[in-house]
Amino acid sequence: MQNSKTINSINSKFNQRLHILLIILTLSVGLILRAWNLGSESLRLDEAQSIWQASHSIEFIKEYMLKNVHLPLHNTLLHFWIEIFGTSETAVRIMAVIPGMLTLPFLYLLSREILGRKGALISLILASVSPFWVWYSREIRMYTLLTLVTTLSYLFFVKVMKTGKLRYLIFYSAANLVGIYTHYFFFLVLLVQSLFFLYSWKKHWIEGHTANVNKKKLLAGFIFSAVITLAAFYPWVRALYESYGSGTLAPVLAKPTTFNLVLSFFEFVFGFLPVNLTGILIAFWPLLTLLGFIFLTKRQNPFSRGFQLVILGTFLPIFLVYIVSIVYKPMYLTRYLMPATPMFFIFISWYIVELRGKLKLIFIISYLIIIALAIHVQFTSTENPARENYRDAVDYVTASATPRDIIIVSPPYIIYPFQYYYNGNTRVSTMPIWDKKKGGIPQTTIERVQNDTETLRRGHQRMFLILTTGLEGSDIVKMYFDNSFTKLDKQQFSKDVWIHVYQGEYY
Repeated sequence: MQNSKTINSINSKFNQRLHILLIILTLSVGLILRAWNLGSESLRLDEAQSIWQASHSIEFIKEYMLKNVHLPLHNTLLHFWIEIFGTSETAVRIMAVIPGMLTLPFLYLLSREILGRKGALISLILASVSPFWVWYSREIRMYTLLTLVTTLSYLFFVKVMKTGKLRYLIFYSAANLVGIYTHYFFFLVLLVQSLFFLYSWKKHWIEGHTANVNKKKLLAGFIFSAVITLAAFYPWVRALYESYGSGTLAPVLAKPTTFNLVLSFFEFVFGFLPVNLTGILIAFWPLLTLLGFIFLTKRQNPFSRGFQLVILGTFLPIFLVYIVSIVYKPMYLTRYLMPATPMFFIFISWYIVELRGKLKLIFIISYLIIIALAIHVQFTSTENPARENYRDAVDYVTASATPRDIIIVSPPYIIYPFQYYYNGNTRVSTMPIWDKKKGGIPQTTIERVQNDTETLRRGHQRMFLILTTGLEGSDIVKMYFDNSFTKLDKQQFSKDVWIHVYQGEYY
């Protein structure tokens, strides 16, 4: 009997050390994927916009964001960051790597509260190698900070629900205060938590478990936290109201289709792949959905309280944004739905945990092989739809254009990455002509393009048109130039970044 206890103790210690080793190994892989060769990729449009905005005063950032679709916290932090570390690609992207890495251990802790230790390790592995999370951990935007505060908010929300302890309520409120000034879609997290709380606050977290949680104090604590959060956000709401009518810098989005829903879940898993490869993999999506439903129907045990939160946190934000985009105003972008991803990875982990025997091992190995290939393709394929190689495009026009030529960028807002890289002496303008310091972007119409082009081409031998296809107005500009001028050359630098050279005035 004593020997049996000793063996069990040794096995337990071995398993614990192995578990810790796997956590360290997984985090190391996650760090390598996020930080390796960080400055090798050209800045993308959104990154260049963030750097330009953050290079101005705090007051300018606030006023600019009042006309935008984002909140000021991230670019305010970036403002101080670049004052210390500069604006090189590597320097600014490190600020995205840090919250991207911090999210991983907190996701592990959140998943452990819901699935236990084994499920938490699987969640950590999935998130560490996720092409989607890796991509945005290497992009200087607010999305990794949004993911971090979302994960923290859910973690401390669950802790408060389980224990009712004041310290967790304080941490929960602090995470929410950061979240509400990081992205508007963080309020979807608060909506999920509110609905879940109203549904379950009188019940015990574990059925039949009589935890010592004072339900009245729990209710009072969450009400107090909500009041603090709303009060903290009120100054921004008031500023929005006072600035209404002063113009907008918000992008124009198209209404989503049901394909966008499928594509979002696909990108959550596989990241950004070429269109043909995406189509092949999406073709298997109905089969995977069918297998998932069959799997669910065979389960005998009801969903735990924690997993009910996972389901709500994964699907409600996505479908709510989709419905609002259809009925009211388009606002559906996969990257805006980042608050759904922590719960989504826990959802997939739960599916893996529920598998039995060799099927589980086969699924994990197959999944990791496919993800490894997806990461490789995402970072090497020139057909990656999210990749934007403005660096090489600008190098080309710098070497080719002369003071007798003119460089025209379209749509106008790609002037941000252009100016980040450009160091030449050729005249530069946008199509349509736009002064980014004076307000909203002018609408692209054929009449406007015709008038502005006639203004710009006078006195210039060649026109170098840097065009990003797939953005609003780019098709109108290209069509007009192709039909009106002789094309001398064209170059492609990534899937959507092109340079077309046209004859201007003849000498």
